[in-house]
Amino acid sequence: MKTCPYCGTEYPDNATVCATDGETLPDSIAARKKVSGVWRGVFGYGEHRDPAGTHSVAFTLKLKQGWLERFTGSVTEDAPAGTPGAGTIDGYFNSPAIEFTKQMPVGYVWKEDGTLITLREYFLAKGNKCEHELPSSPILYLGALIDTNRMQGTWTIQPRRISFPAGQSFSMPVGSGFWCAQFVTTDPKVDPAGGPTGPLFDKSLLSVQELEAVDGVPYRSLGRFTVADAERFLDRFGQDDIRFELKRDDTPMRQMTPITAVTGGLAGAARLIEIFVHPDDEEAALKITGADNQV
Repeated sequence: MKTCPYCGTEYPDNATVCATDGETLPDSIAARKKVSGVWRGVFGYGEHRDPAGTHSVAFTLKLKQGWLERFTGSVTEDAPAGTPGAGTIDGYFNSPAIEFTKQMPVGYVWKEDGTLITLREYFLAKGNKCEHELPSSPILYLGALIDTNRMQGTWTIQPRRISFPAGQSFSMPVGSGFWCAQFVTTDPKVDPAGGPTGPLFDKSLLSVQELEAVDGVPYRSLGRFTVADAERFLDRFGQDDIRFELKRDDTPMRQMTPITAVTGGLAGAARLIEIFVHPDDEEAALKITGADNQV
């Protein structure tokens, strides 16, 4: 069987042209020249951050191919774990390679009671002046086609700091994981359900560098700290570009979640939290935490 690279219609092996759109039928994945259409996918974290594989979110991409390999589009994530609203997609496709940036219009955090609030609501509750909703951090998706109608790869969120006029600032943790998506239709009015259930079709197709970007470098624990101490350390880590992660329970966190959203509030009432850092940054991080505890 052959599949049209544009509309996804299947034809027998002796067919050469799609009867619907006139596209030449491919003999390999390199024949797909456009990503226009509706794609159904799922993203999740790597094994060392989510060993049970419970934090996977389904999503729908609606893409339009433009000039010079560029494409644009929109993305929506499925409730209840997905970020509300429709985000934007801006990327490049040069078969089989694909890359795009996803930007959700509003950043959200999960509270410990399972409710979802915007970053603005969270910061207002903490006494910070925040007049407008804050967007989520941009997320870079890198990947490649693995056949005519399926693609997969890795996603990455870079560290980010949010500053307020009063001088306070909050550091956001890095994030990374895997994703995959499959072509559904060329009709942009279709809103499909179902689709992939895991963040990868075939992990063995990823390069060593891709695997290491998500799972290959387990972060090292610095210990457990009170919320007040942890926030002070993370502010310094943000200034010095130290890569860090936070120990989490089963409560999902958004890509822009501050540390206090994990712990549940004020230092006097919240539990201790464990901080992990990249092994290459461990020495610098220990100097910060050690110096802070010296008398």
